[in-house]
Amino acid sequence: MLIQGSCVVEQLLTREEAAKKLEPSVGIRQFQKYLDLASLYLPEFEDFRDEDNGGLNGRAKLTNWHLPVLQRIRSYVLAKGSLKKGGN
Repeated sequence: MLIQGSCVVEQLLTREEAAKKLEPSVGIRQFQKYLDLASLYLPEFEDFRDEDNGGLNGRAKLTNWHLPVLQRIRSYVLAKGSLKKGGN
């Protein structure tokens, strides 16, 4: 018996690839800010936080499964304003 359907496969992405997949696409620095926010507040992104220096862990693996959450952060920032200190 053959079951037809779709399957989403986990795909490893570089930070540059992931930044380009956001709508609208962003530069790598802006993407790093979104990733930093996610790593500070969301348990599924805790691997991206480097406990030794408190910054982002460059060795953490980014996948296509992380993109929907990062897209929501992107959309929120677009709606609310800048991530810069003193922004809205």
